Amino acid sequence: MTRQCTTHLRPRENVATHTAIQTGAATALTRAFGYRIPASALLTGAAINGFTHAAIDRGALFLWLAKKAGQSGYIEHCQTVRLDKDGTPKEEINGPGTAWIELDAALHRFIGVGAAAVTTWLATRKGGRR
Repeated sequence: MTRQCTTHLRPRENVATHTAIQTGAATALTRAFGYRIPASALLTGAAINGFTHAAIDRGALFLWLAKKAGQSGYIEHCQTVRLDKDGTPKEEINGPGTAWIELDAALHRFIGVGAAAVTTWLATRKGGRR
């Protein structure tokens, strides 16, 4: 099973928009507090976040990680039922109201914290500044 991106954007547009907004917000906030992050550090963190976001949203990696974490049963159990255009009920494993969305969001937050840590490390290491 593969997951389709649940936003109104196509997956590539979703990842590009997400990455651009996060990078812009990080730049704006750090500058507002008087800091300048080296471009290499900022772009490395953005690349980690963007590439992993794209890989997770494709679904196969996400399902593999969920299985390794013992969460497959949770994903299969916590589904939702939606009506098709003709009124026929249809089970959905992903989308709003499912375990998939909760675990997906948690994984994105976890990776975002890791990407921020890498960005911070690169920006503050002694050998990285000239």
